[in-house]
Amino acid sequence: MAIRFNINTQKAVEVVLWVIKRGESGVYNVMKILYAAEKYHLNTYGRPITGDKYVAMQYGTVPSWIYDATKLREPSLGFIRIENTLTAKREPDLNYFSESDIEALEKGFLEYAGKSFSEVLKMNHEETAWKKAYENRGANDSADISFEDMIEEDWLKEDLSYRAPFMDL
Repeated sequence: MAIRFNINTQKAVEVVLWVIKRGESGVYNVMKILYAAEKYHLNTYGRPITGDKYVAMQYGTVPSWIYDATKLREPSLGFIRIENTLTAKREPDLNYFSESDIEALEKGFLEYAGKSFSEVLKMNHEETAWKKAYENRGANDSADISFEDMIEEDWLKEDLSYRAPFMDL
């Protein structure tokens, strides 16, 4: 049984705003910060932060809904994208975050923020979940990354295969 979460889209927006306000506005780096934070939180606390589905693309891991949201020219989301830079139009609502969410976001931020494209690419392409999904994509430009491949412990995979759809993120 595949692990699937129900994305919390408002929390996903708040996460992006948090990263921008923390000091990283490059779309590429933001996507990798979010992957690192989600993976850490999933393995440490048994749940993701937003529940967004990740995909393996040529240049690494990407949160699907969030990436699509960054392409919208809709400032009502709270941020806008101009070329490859995100600009926050308001402060993030911290009421959406737990202490562990902030801890994980900070970890992801410290891992990827401020690094060059080539540094981030090299680091992110070392991710086992990205490698597995990208190598098995066939003729497609991208492939879904399974949460199972992001999780390091077998017991957690089994547990989440039953609980994930019922979690409130």
